[in-house]
Amino acid sequence: MNLRSLILLPGMVSLLSATEWDLKGQLSFSGTAWESAGIWYGSAGLQYISNLQISRPFSRAHFMDFELAFYGFLNQEAGRYRDDIRPYRLNLRYAAPQSEIQLGLQKINFGPAQLLRALMWFERQNPTDPLNIAEGVWGLRYRYIFLSNANIWLWGLYGNGDAKGLETYGSVKDVPEFGGRVQTPVPMGEMAVTFHTRSINYLPDNVRENRIALDGRWDIVVGVWFEALAQHQKIAAPYHYTKMLTLGLDYTFDIGNGLYFVGEHMINQLANEFHESDQKAQLSAMMLNYPLGLFDNLVLMTFYSWKTDDVIQYISWQRSYDKIMLNLALFHFPDIQLSTINTFGSDVGIRLMIIYNH
Repeated sequence: MNLRSLILLPGMVSLLSATEWDLKGQLSFSGTAWESAGIWYGSAGLQYISNLQISRPFSRAHFMDFELAFYGFLNQEAGRYRDDIRPYRLNLRYAAPQSEIQLGLQKINFGPAQLLRALMWFERQNPTDPLNIAEGVWGLRYRYIFLSNANIWLWGLYGNGDAKGLETYGSVKDVPEFGGRVQTPVPMGEMAVTFHTRSINYLPDNVRENRIALDGRWDIVVGVWFEALAQHQKIAAPYHYTKMLTLGLDYTFDIGNGLYFVGEHMINQLANEFHESDQKAQLSAMMLNYPLGLFDNLVLMTFYSWKTDDVIQYISWQRSYDKIMLNLALFHFPDIQLSTINTFGSDVGIRLMIIYNH
């Protein structure tokens, strides 16, 4: 048992006398075939996520809960097998009427963007993944909600050495990271400012990185939002500043069962000085979501790179039962990586997923 697990041990022991617990899991099978340079390839995989939640109420408004989840997979591609099992969630949370504190391996995400997220700092969610798998980070997070519905987040992360979110370089594993977020209601919407600082594992010296972001969302006739990020890191590479801006909107058209539309545009600039723009890239994305009925749903996504003229096209049909979901997807991917979608280096392909929840 490592140090991070030992820190959680007292709370885990306290919960042994809990009155509520829930054990559930998700088993999924995926089979994918894709064509690249005139040759067809295939892969098959199994994934399983187990999740145990234990809760102990102290009063009607105060409770403590513990979450333990593991993620495991077995994948076969071109005669090669890969397998892994690792913690997915391992955290202890104490909640009061207007606040909560959470310690351990947990998911931390925020921001209104859905497809092109400038505020994807701590996890890498793939919008084409029907499982919505998002890795967690080790840390301590506190949140307080005011009566006005404004809220403040504070966090400290430790032991997360791998690059996460949109990061290029990992953090120094034994140096803590700190950050926070303040979110407040504004007329017809809400706005927030977020900050994070960390030490980058960039040889030969560790380098300090600071990020600050502003985001907001308003519901007028349509939903509109933005995410704006400024990041500074003094590294040997020519670009010390990263500036990102995501603009988005959504609307549900009164067509049939309701056609939901999302459109987003991201501008990413790299520069040696803050006021400059030495390198610029732009991405646009669109999603259409249409429920065919009570059990069936159709999703269409398109991503476009203005710099390379590359396009991602993705369409999926999903049928849901009480415990089983079937997801069939057709896709056209470019050879390069766009957004957080794993493009396989492929051209066209098909994927079938069978998901069982218990």
